[in-house]
Amino acid sequence: MKKSVCVILAAALLAGSLLLCGTASANSWGLKGKLLAAVMADHTWDDYSTLSNQEDPFAVMKSRYHHALFFADSRERLHVYTTAVYQPEAKRKAPKLYWDGHYLTIEYDEFEYYTFCEWNEGSGEFQLSDAVINGFELTGIPGEYGFSWQYQATDDDHDEAVVWPEKIMLADFNIDLFPRSVDEVCRLNYMRARFDSGLNVPGTAAGSGDVYNPDHPEELLQPKKKGTAAVYSAPYGKSAWRAGKGKAAVGLNGDLWVLSQYKNEDGQSYACIRYNVSERTQRIGYALCKDLGLPEISEQSSEPGRSFVHIDVEATTDTFLTDDPDVGQFRQFSVPKGTQFSCLGLYNYNYAYVTAEVKNGKFADGGAIVWGFVPVRDLEPMEQEKAPEAMEKLAGAWQFDAGGNLAPDILNLEADGSFTAPGMMDEVAEEGASSGTWYVTKYNPFMNLYWNEPSYELTLLFGNGRAIVCGLELTDEGFGLTCWEGGAGYVPYDRSQNPEADHG
Repeated sequence: MKKSVCVILAAALLAGSLLLCGTASANSWGLKGKLLAAVMADHTWDDYSTLSNQEDPFAVMKSRYHHALFFADSRERLHVYTTAVYQPEAKRKAPKLYWDGHYLTIEYDEFEYYTFCEWNEGSGEFQLSDAVINGFELTGIPGEYGFSWQYQATDDDHDEAVVWPEKIMLADFNIDLFPRSVDEVCRLNYMRARFDSGLNVPGTAAGSGDVYNPDHPEELLQPKKKGTAAVYSAPYGKSAWRAGKGKAAVGLNGDLWVLSQYKNEDGQSYACIRYNVSERTQRIGYALCKDLGLPEISEQSSEPGRSFVHIDVEATTDTFLTDDPDVGQFRQFSVPKGTQFSCLGLYNYNYAYVTAEVKNGKFADGGAIVWGFVPVRDLEPMEQEKAPEAMEKLAGAWQFDAGGNLAPDILNLEADGSFTAPGMMDEVAEEGASSGTWYVTKYNPFMNLYWNEPSYELTLLFGNGRAIVCGLELTDEGFGLTCWEGGAGYVPYDRSQNPEADHG
């Protein structure tokens, strides 16, 4: 009897030992180390397994409908970045990861890879340093401390490099919407300049001033109420389109984040919120403040730079509208080429925030109001009426006189629509940094771009890809430029002060 008991105990101990060894050496995720510990701590990912190789704290994980880059930081906190990798529907081969302790590279093949460098050792935050997509290359431009917030872009179709001044972090990197040509970079630069008064809407990440990313979400709200709150795509209640087959709602006992608050024309106060629908889906929409236990808004700001802009845009290609720009990017509506929207601003460098009306799943006047996100690269502003009379008066040489630095200090505006800006040198494409094309258009105050409601707008398109768009007012002394919060004055150029700057 004692012998039988001993055999049973020995077998049990052996089984336990094998189980522990098995957990350490093999598991359903195919992970090891601190990344395994971080994933095990959250049962959300029990159905996932490795798609890529594991490189220390990094691995690309997969489920049937979802791929994501998983990262365990120095404190074994798990970070999940969905938009950093291609999703199953893209039908791409599994990526390879490379990690040397400072640089992470995500490689899909020898002609497509993206490299990120850690800001400081152990910080857990990574900035894009360079990327290659077939013949297109993007390289970070060195700054005083590491990389600056700008890149040099080149491709096989252009002889000169252009500059992309953008902050690109691994946490908000979007591989699907990443530019793939110099022309796309120039378009993104122009759209950013065009929407300077409407950047980072409908809200920025709490405490950072940047747009949302999984590492810097907005203010976490934990309502004291129970139950659910109806969620609409726009702050207009039943007049607005509602996702989830008209039943979208958020549970008040779960995590939800407040991006901003809005008071509509009927005096109703709404909160723009973000919440998780599943591990691969989020939603951004509007719920009544009272349903969330939030106070009513006393007054809705209409100041430029602090409220929505109104710029008519058109889709340049077939594209889509989503209410989830940060994770799943689920296509709620197909957007045919030529579809027109009123654009409320830019959510980030990937998405514009637009408004339209929909009926029976299509865009149509008289339908439900929808606010949503459309890729920036697929939109362009509707052409504004040109102002040749203003261009005729501006042709000549001008110098900065007072105010803020909204444009180059010296501008030689030629009557043929070209310009030079002596003294405007750049790290990339020096000639392109000091010359380009210009034009003037009439301004409609309804666009809500400038504090002083100018008569015109001045657009400067530099040869190195940069763009400047400012409000323009002609004065007796010269002209004034304005943005949403400041201005700059220009007077005729005094050649006696700097004759070398005359016409470049």
